Amino acid sequence: DVTITDDEEGTITFTGRALVGQATALVLNTLFQTDVFFTGMELGVLRGQWTYAVQTQADAYVRPKGATPLRVSLVPAYQQCQSPNRRHGPPLDNPSCAPPVQRSILTVGTPDANGAAANSVASALYSVIPGNPATPADEADVGITVDATDVHWSSDFSDYGGELQAMVSVRITDRNNSILPPIFPDNQNGTMQGTPLAVTVPCTVTPSTAIGGHCAVATSADAVVPGIVTERDRAIWGFNQVTLLDGGDDGDADTADNSVFATQGIFVP
Repeated sequence: DVTITDDEEGTITFTGRALVGQATALVLNTLFQTDVFFTGMELGVLRGQWTYAVQTQADAYVRPKGATPLRVSLVPAYQQCQSPNRRHGPPLDNPSCAPPVQRSILTVGTPDANGAAANSVASALYSVIPGNPATPADEADVGITVDATDVHWSSDFSDYGGELQAMVSVRITDRNNSILPPIFPDNQNGTMQGTPLAVTVPCTVTPSTAIGGHCAVATSADAVVPGIVTERDRAIWGFNQVTLLDGGDDGDADTADNSVFATQGIFVP
């Protein structure tokens, strides 16, 4: 059970249990004329530290001490104002459009809009799952949890039982880059161009008549895109705005007729 960790700031820590082996147990029992020593007996925990001088590198990149988890609230998405016919009150006295128009064919309950109670809460959570440096396996991952309640079809206000899709563009800076793959190894520092990370979120019809469909998923980045998280590559994931797409008329998140149902934001009562 040896664990070796490197904080990349000049300190390597070694931790392990001191266990009695078969030959050692025989020698100790013979030497002390006893039978208390046995194979696998734990004598204690060994811990040591080594320090080294950190050398700067021309292509090295700065990184935080930590950054997890990221939780974003999701609110109904509305069409951008293209042809203003109103003006917002000061101090944000900008052009505005009336009435507000949702971007999606889905909606949520709101008393003055559709006569239903306001029961919708939606969020997305991205959390780092650290790897284990004591094992050769790649156990590092990013957990992804998406949850949205009270989701209805706008057409007849029935429960939505199709799929949603949580979408975010990810720009990764890490040590997993190559000057010419696959000829040269993926061991260079670099920043990848932004790429979409999409997670399908299944929805179910609820038995209650007071609340709409419930959409939820708990998964991970490696489950969605196998191998996207590489242990010991010291990755920084930069996100743009998180959005939640509907499944279109067919309720299928993989088809092309989907619109933005919810977007990253807050609600101010």
